[in-house]
Amino acid sequence: MMLHAPEELIEINEASEFQDRFPASVVIGGDGGRETLAYDFRQQPPPLVLLDASAEDWSSAIHQAPSFSALLERFPETGWRWDVSEPAPS
Repeated sequence: MMLHAPEELIEINEASEFQDRFPASVVIGGDGGRETLAYDFRQQPPPLVLLDASAEDWSSAIHQAPSFSALLERFPETGWRWDVSEPAPS
């Protein structure tokens, strides 16, 4: 898991084309490769999702956790969720 430094967040979120493809997203990090970790502010509270760098829209988002603390709690044991059909954790 890679998280962007707080001072980089505005530039990263404004510089990318993510807002065109993923409106209401806020990128906070990723897997160090093609996958971007973002909050989905279309929902309240905003869950964390993985978005592939080449994805065209929200249809390929993979739910990771309902909150950052929930992601951190389960991540050491389970890592990233990769299956889009897997039900969202409660």
